[in-house]
Amino acid sequence: MKTFAFWFASLFIKNHTRTADPQIRAAYGMMEGWISIIGNTLLFVIKLTIGLAVGSAALLADAVHTLTDSATSAVVIVGFKMSRKPSDSRHPFGHGRIEPVATLIIAILLFVTGFELLKHSITAILHPTLSTASYAAIGVIFGTVIAKELMARFSFTLGEIIDSATLKADALHHRSDAFSTLLVIVALIASHFGYNQLDGIMGIGVSLVIFASAWGIAREAVSPLIGEAPSLAFLHEIEGACRAVTEVLGVHDIIVHNYGDTHVVSLHIEVSHHLSALTIHEIAEDVEESVARVSGGMVVVHMDPINHDHPHYNIVLSKIQEVAKADDRILTFHDLRIVGATLDRGTILFDLTLADTDGSLDSQAVLRDTEEKIKARFPDLDLLIKIAPMYSYNP
Repeated sequence: MKTFAFWFASLFIKNHTRTADPQIRAAYGMMEGWISIIGNTLLFVIKLTIGLAVGSAALLADAVHTLTDSATSAVVIVGFKMSRKPSDSRHPFGHGRIEPVATLIIAILLFVTGFELLKHSITAILHPTLSTASYAAIGVIFGTVIAKELMARFSFTLGEIIDSATLKADALHHRSDAFSTLLVIVALIASHFGYNQLDGIMGIGVSLVIFASAWGIAREAVSPLIGEAPSLAFLHEIEGACRAVTEVLGVHDIIVHNYGDTHVVSLHIEVSHHLSALTIHEIAEDVEESVARVSGGMVVVHMDPINHDHPHYNIVLSKIQEVAKADDRILTFHDLRIVGATLDRGTILFDLTLADTDGSLDSQAVLRDTEEKIKARFPDLDLLIKIAPMYSYNP
């Protein structure tokens, strides 16, 4: 399907292989939207015609479901068209987040459709009508199932090509329509054996499928709007780009903000304290350039001069490593600094990263326990320990 999708895209999109280009990406989205509208309109006419002819509530409900696919595909087109608008004074990060907004609108339309079809189907159960469709008509309806599944696979493939949750949501909508049509076919076959109420029951099944699809699509749409975590693969690429720069001793506190295709990355880099301010500035610019090539966005670097030559650095480091290793709540630590030349006066400073994926850990309890264990070894030193926020990545 991917080969076919690329070939098909080449017929309508110039430079179709440059999928990272926002304009090309938007062209893919609008192409999928128009193909879906044309296909859904044809399928709607077929289902509506047969549904009216045989008096099937489930098939009429399924026809409406197919028609709503056209409405959601129109939302896809508008969403992609607006998302490719350049930055302006009111929206300096661009309009990339319009795409998940369009996806959320799709989910809302699906919820409304599912509710209306549920009411219609309950009425069909309470007041069943005789609906008989010939096996030839059922065969035609089954053909629409195959067509819908092909549309779903095509949309999902395009979504993978341009990494679009909106197109994948539209693909899920197509697939839910295919599944609901299968339920209708069961109802039409059952009507030949006198089970007329099954038509309304299957109509309820169609509405439940729509609700499930709407919930899944809404969940996927809301996540980037709230602010979801970047993938580990992307974070590892950023880390690798940092470590590729000479003089970089470590990297931590990587934070990524996503605005559609626009990424804003901030991070901390550890370097030797022996380096001059000019050299540190040059390293920062090299890191920003290296990470920008990976992320394709703006990069801000904070430099942390580290003094590994402190006479007691290894002693303090060893104790902190021991404490962190023994506590399952601690994932890692970084940015260790020692202020003062001796162990009877001064301050130990470092940051902790907690092994917390759902925010359930008591960070203050971790701080207290960590401070108590380190104080037992270095009673005369002050401690300044910070907990790294969950939105920062620390290798």
